[in-house]
Amino acid sequence: MPRYTQAYLDFVSRIDEIKILLRSAKRKERSDAIRHRGEINVLCRSAIVLLSSHLEGYVKDLGELALDSLHVQGISRANMSSKIFFHISKDFFADMREMTDPEKLADRVFTFLNEDGGFWSKLGPFTNPIPVDKFNKGFSNPAFDKVNSYFKRFGYAFYERDMAKRLKAQLQLLRNTVNHLVDTRNDIAHGNLSATKTPGDVENMLKQIRVYAAATDAVFANWWRDTFCVIR
Repeated sequence: MPRYTQAYLDFVSRIDEIKILLRSAKRKERSDAIRHRGEINVLCRSAIVLLSSHLEGYVKDLGELALDSLHVQGISRANMSSKIFFHISKDFFADMREMTDPEKLADRVFTFLNEDGGFWSKLGPFTNPIPVDKFNKGFSNPAFDKVNSYFKRFGYAFYERDMAKRLKAQLQLLRNTVNHLVDTRNDIAHGNLSATKTPGDVENMLKQIRVYAAATDAVFANWWRDTFCVIR
C-alpha cells in the first residue's frame, strides 16, 4: 500500500512554486535585505497566500478522493453517516428552511427529489458520483478546527484524537502554525501591509505545514480504510 494518497502527493508537487518564491526572496535578502525589503515582503506575502490556498485545496482534494471511492468501489450506503447525505443536499435544506409558502415549498421538494433523490437511500452503493462541489460548499478556511469540522461531514469524529496519538507533543505546535498561517493570509487579504514574514519564517512554516498535511493524510486514510475502503 502506498504511503500517501494522491491528494497529498499533488499537494507536495504544488508547493514547489512556494519554494521558487522563497529562493528569490532569499537571494534578495542575501544581496541587500534593506534595499530589497519591499520586494522580499511581496514574495513572502505571496508565499503565505499560496500556502494557505494549497492547504485548503489539499483538504478538499482528500475529501474528493474519499467521496469518489464510495461510488467507484461500490461501497454500500448501509453504514454511512447520515451527515454525508445531509452535505450532499444541504443547499436544498437551507432553501426550504426559509420557505413558508406551501406551493413554493412543495415545488422545491419536487426539485430536490428529481436532482438528489437518487442519493437518499441506505440500500446498495451510490449509483452516481457524489457532487463534490456541493458537498464541499462552505469549507474555505483550513484552520485546524475548520478541518476537523470538515472531516466530521464524513462521519469522522476522531481526527483531533488521532492526530494527537500520531504527533504527540508536536500537535500543538502544528495546530498553532496552521492557525497562524490562516490568520496571516486573512490579514494580507484584508490589506494589512504589516502582515508579512521573513523568508526564514515562511520556510519554517512550509516545513511544518507539510508535516501537518502528511499526518492528516495518514489518519484520515487509515480511518477511511477501516470504515469504507482503501484510498492510498
